[in-house]
Amino acid sequence: MEPQRKYSAALHTCYPCRRTIPYRIYAVIHTCGIISLMYHHAHSLATAGTTLTTSLLLIADVVLAFMWATTTCLRFNPIHRTEYPKRYLAKPKEDFPKLDVFICTADPYKEPPMMVVNTALSVMAYDYPSDKLSVYVSDDGGSSLTLFALMEAAMFSEHWLPFCKKNSVEDRSPEVYFSSKSQYWTDEAGNIKTMYEDMKKRVEHVVHSSKVDTRHDHPTIVKVLQSDETDIMPNLIYVSREKNGASPHHFKAGALNTLLRVSSVMTNSPVILTLDCDMYSNNPRSPLHALCYFSDPKLNPSLGFVQFPQKFRGVNKNDIYASELRRPFVINMAGFDGLMGSTYVGTGCFFNRRAFYGPPTNLILPEVDELGPNWIADKPIKAQDILAWAHDVAGCNYERNSNWGSKIGFRYGSLVEDYNTGYRLHCEGWRSIFCNPPKIAFYGDSPKCLIDVVSQQKRWTIGLLEVAFSRFSPITYGVRSTSLLTGMAYSQYAFWAFSSIPLVIYGFLPQVALLYGVSVFPKPSDPWFWLYIFLFLGAYGQDLLDFVLEGGTCHCWWNDQRMWLIRGFSSFIFGSIEFTLKNLNLSTHGFNLTSKVNDDDKQSKRYEQEMFDFGASSIMFFPITTVAIVNLLAFVCGLYGVFVWGEGLVLELMLVSFAVVNSLPIYMAMLLREDDGKLPKNVCILAGILTCFVVVSGFFVLNEQSATHHTCHPCRRVIPYRIYAVVHTCGIIALMYHHAYSLLTEHTALTSFLLLLSDVVLAFMWASTTSLRLNPVHRTEYPEKYFSKPEEHFPKLDVFICTADPYKEPPMMVANTVLSVMAFGYPSYKVSVYVSDDGGSSLTLFALMEAAKFSEHWLPFCKKNNVQDRSPEVYFSLKSSSWTEEAENLKKMYEDVKERVEHVVNIGKVDQDQFREVFDLLDHKFTPQDHPSIIKVLQNNETGITPNLIYVSREKSRATPHHFKAGALNTLLRVSSVMTNSPIILTLDCDMYSNNPTTPLHALCYLSDPKINSGLGFVQFPQRFQGINRNDIYASELIHPFDINMVGYDGLMGPIHVGTGCFFNRRVFYGPPANLILPELDELAPNRIADKPIKAHTVLALAHNVAGCNYEHNTNWGSKIGFRYGSLVEDYYTGFMLHCEGWRSMFCRPQRAAFYGSAPKRLTDVVWQQMRWSIGLLEMGFSRYSPFTYGLKSLGLFTGLGYCYYVVWPFCSIPLTVYGVLPQLALIYGIRVFPKPSDQWFWLYIFLSLGAYAQDLADFLLEGGTCQKWWNDQRMWLIRGLSSFFFGMIEYTLKTLNLSTPGFNVTSKANGDDEQKKRYEQEIFDFAPSSSIFLPMTAVAVLNLFAFVSGLYGLFAWGEGLSLELMLASFVVVNSLPIYEAMVLRKDDGKLQKGICFLAGILTLVLILGGYFLLK
Repeated sequence: MEPQRKYSAALHTCYPCRRTIPYRIYAVIHTCGIISLMYHHAHSLATAGTTLTTSLLLIADVVLAFMWATTTCLRFNPIHRTEYPKRYLAKPKEDFPKLDVFICTADPYKEPPMMVVNTALSVMAYDYPSDKLSVYVSDDGGSSLTLFALMEAAMFSEHWLPFCKKNSVEDRSPEVYFSSKSQYWTDEAGNIKTMYEDMKKRVEHVVHSSKVDTRHDHPTIVKVLQSDETDIMPNLIYVSREKNGASPHHFKAGALNTLLRVSSVMTNSPVILTLDCDMYSNNPRSPLHALCYFSDPKLNPSLGFVQFPQKFRGVNKNDIYASELRRPFVINMAGFDGLMGSTYVGTGCFFNRRAFYGPPTNLILPEVDELGPNWIADKPIKAQDILAWAHDVAGCNYERNSNWGSKIGFRYGSLVEDYNTGYRLHCEGWRSIFCNPPKIAFYGDSPKCLIDVVSQQKRWTIGLLEVAFSRFSPITYGVRSTSLLTGMAYSQYAFWAFSSIPLVIYGFLPQVALLYGVSVFPKPSDPWFWLYIFLFLGAYGQDLLDFVLEGGTCHCWWNDQRMWLIRGFSSFIFGSIEFTLKNLNLSTHGFNLTSKVNDDDKQSKRYEQEMFDFGASSIMFFPITTVAIVNLLAFVCGLYGVFVWGEGLVLELMLVSFAVVNSLPIYMAMLLREDDGKLPKNVCILAGILTCFVVVSGFFVLNEQSATHHTCHPCRRVIPYRIYAVVHTCGIIALMYHHAYSLLTEHTALTSFLLLLSDVVLAFMWASTTSLRLNPVHRTEYPEKYFSKPEEHFPKLDVFICTADPYKEPPMMVANTVLSVMAFGYPSYKVSVYVSDDGGSSLTLFALMEAAKFSEHWLPFCKKNNVQDRSPEVYFSLKSSSWTEEAENLKKMYEDVKERVEHVVNIGKVDQDQFREVFDLLDHKFTPQDHPSIIKVLQNNETGITPNLIYVSREKSRATPHHFKAGALNTLLRVSSVMTNSPIILTLDCDMYSNNPTTPLHALCYLSDPKINSGLGFVQFPQRFQGINRNDIYASELIHPFDINMVGYDGLMGPIHVGTGCFFNRRVFYGPPANLILPELDELAPNRIADKPIKAHTVLALAHNVAGCNYEHNTNWGSKIGFRYGSLVEDYYTGFMLHCEGWRSMFCRPQRAAFYGSAPKRLTDVVWQQMRWSIGLLEMGFSRYSPFTYGLKSLGLFTGLGYCYYVVWPFCSIPLTVYGVLPQLALIYGIRVFPKPSDQWFWLYIFLSLGAYAQDLADFLLEGGTCQKWWNDQRMWLIRGLSSFFFGMIEYTLKTLNLSTPGFNVTSKANGDDEQKKRYEQEIFDFAPSSSIFLPMTAVAVLNLFAFVSGLYGLFAWGEGLSLELMLASFVVVNSLPIYEAMVLRKDDGKLQKGICFLAGILTLVLILGGYFLLK
């Protein structure tokens, strides 16, 4: 029974809120989200070039983050409590402590005397010993009306109190009790009701017949209206403190301190209850609930006060004005209670009198002993000396030079004396308790008019700012004196007003941006978009959950958050303004009472119907009306813009929609309503004017955003890839350790060394690839913004197109490329197209002459009809039923041109009689390898209709090196410098036609940006190819180098140059950004203005001179100036050297592909092209400018490694050869070279293989590839490794030993025969013509097939021992299926020739025999 007695003695219990743990977990997640958002803002601020808008959004989100952090402090440990007042009631009455009740009123017209009477009567009727209860009413207005009403109440109490206690009445406010209709009323109740109504009639008659008599200057009045001498009635004392216009009275805090002193003199009860005059007692046992805590010896020494929640009567169903204030009065209170205790909210609070006299451990005594908390007041309250002393302590000068209001009593310095006092008590070490019994303790009246609501909260805002910017600020003093969480929690209220900052920013900035079509938030395709969505939904979702779990409804919550927005645009803004003016001594704010009177029946009806009441014409409604109008305009504009901007402004539109839905009551009050609660016309007119001002101002605010022609955002997979990079690196280190251990301990030195060598190469390849995955970025350009500039601001543009062989690069292909760029959506008179014909072919020249004439019709047609496909071949190949007669005529004209050109190509010569003046130089001595310079201006832009078109064939001599394509480009660079010297240069391959007429504008979005222009060398577009078969069997799209890796390079120093589709800053070819290297002639300098006609004799003469084969002798051309010599991959090498010099580059990938080219359609062309690349890459890798040394030193680790990736390409033939032969030989002989499945190292191999391939597949798919294309891509990687890379290394070695001289073999862009095209479309590998380059891969395919068959047989003999070897052989066999098919099953011309198959068989036998000696 002992435990039961112990439990029965407990007067209260406490238990944590059930949602604490989930909230703490979510707090961590949300915090990470906020940190990410701050990083996003900081990154945008540093890179996006939208300083003002980004700064505003950053400020807004910093404030919101702070507010969320302060709210979260209250969610860390919320608790709920339960009291057992019946157990306390069992105590003897003499053990009950005395109780003083303080009721404050000030204005009999805003706080009707009958309201005060009901509050006083309700607490006088407490279920509490009457002799221990004293009620003090402070009338700060000194009104005779209030005094008269209380005198009437005192007389009525002699009947009301016995009646209540006799009948156990619950509603002890007479007004509430008698307003409830009851058929069980006794005669006594009827008599009491009559008595009450008579009293009410007398009081209201006095109020209505009297004028306002509140006084600002009057002496002290202390009247004992009721005394407890009979022990039947409590004391009732009326107090009106002395007031003098020359003395500060400190509003409500001063009145409470007066009551504190007066009560100390008269009764000095240890427990004090403070009440507002409208807050009647609804629970007669409320004091017992509080005493359950005050009487607990464990809590009592430091328990300062017990706060009850504020509750309001008469609130309409869905609480449209959020008058219940559920968040501060209930939800947050439970959170505060888990820290140092609830805040003091000015009413419904029981205090330990000792709390007003210093910290718990340090009593601060007042100036006289009679005011001390421990003094025993044993004299009758009507004694003359007591009354005289009470009058004295209520004097207006009593507090002068004392601790009252600073260290003793209720604290001064703020209009929110309740918040300030409770906060200061907590800082002194006092605790508090939040008591929320099932039966509500007190009910009050809330304002029923919107203007009263916002005015009340404006006063709170001013008071809270006074605390926030005092020396006792919660963010500094509070955190230091209480704790971090408590100080932060108090800061939530202190800095309430700051919420107006994000509300104003988010209420105007995105809306104005939507009006101008400018994006300030991420797009849905951007991962940052989802961070915004998560943070918004998370914060609102958590808030809704709090609200519902604490007894609210979804509708009430919606109204609550709407009122939060309204307060932010009214109370918080004007409160902040008034506080600022007060501190500048430009204004003095007072304590404006909130009216508790509601005499307007119409207004009451509107409130009951839940219609917002804007009837009072007030400047407070001005901002919220303006915001509502701006959001409505933005919403309408945004709905239209959805079809124009697509996904670009989705977040802006969502935010605007949210604001519009919240503003529906405002729109109704502006337009649809005719009652007195509508918005006054003058407010609407002023709001309309301010709306116009905001919209116009928005143009200037967003001007920097509008001027920003491009944006950049990180790739969404950056973080996962970085994490995986660490894991995979650990795996590689473990594998290296395994190889080293095997090399030292096992007797398989050669095989272990070969496997180690292979894995070292693969590890390096993986490391160099990973350097490109650490910071990939995506960019977006806005060419339409650049296009709005005047034409004279567009820089001139030179286009370089290179061709060399009219049979591998058909002249009509060149002509289409030329016509497509001549038709750019760009001022024609600013474009010059230079065609370098390194073959000096009359066929190409003839085709260009025909193109020049056709361009006079084609260019105007394209621009007139806004044609997108500006290559005539592409445009006219599209069948369209909507073609006009003009289009049909133009098509016929083009077909005639095409027929003439192809006829000339087919016969191999041009009729010189017809074009004698052009082809004089092309005599029988003229050869592609030996001929003079030819420069012909085929089209001149003098008319401004067509661009310049210049044909250039540089001088060639067998005795002079011509440096292949790099030499041709440098010739064009010099010739163009002489003739036009445009600041922007576009380089194109002859097969790479323009697919997007706005491409130059995309490039100029970067090249014209002053923030990056000085260091920006070039803008690279991705290569795209037409005519690729469905699954790209030859991996001709090169998605890895042209897309995936490019975004990785772009996050470092910028993308590499890939030889075509690249816009250069001409200055880039003349030394580092900070060190201009001048060429030998001033006419070639990048900054020279070419102002002479291009047909001028002197210009053409100089152009011929600089195109001479000996011009570069003993100059910096090819070494320090222009495109760089020394490698067959002049594009890669030039881009690398430019980056080493300090230039940056950009990767530009618009939605509509910029250029389309022709990819090789035969396997032979593919592998020969990549063999040439391999040789060029090795030339670079072993030069003095090797990326391994010079690159790492000049560019840094990651960019240097990124360049090493391609240089190491040829070395991939080592691991491919080793892994394609060694494990297979081991499988044939039943010898293990890999770990068994039972060995832990087996799973390391599996992890590294699957991890690398899975990451590669993920890259491929995320960049728009398919699984089938990826499979073909990695198959081609194996084929290239055993052909292009293998023979490239051999040829480079022979060249280094002077045993061979590699040439620049032009890749054929001509379509093959019909049978070959048919095989390509059917995705059948084409091994014709026969070439030794297919020998290694055929031999490896045959060897793996033998090993696979042997492995299947051995699976039953060797068990699990050779699992990895069999898996590898199976993988190679599956990849080699096209080879087996070409060897055995096919009969067409694309099959593998018998000679190759025979040699591959012999080589396979040699490998098998050699493997015996290697492995045995």
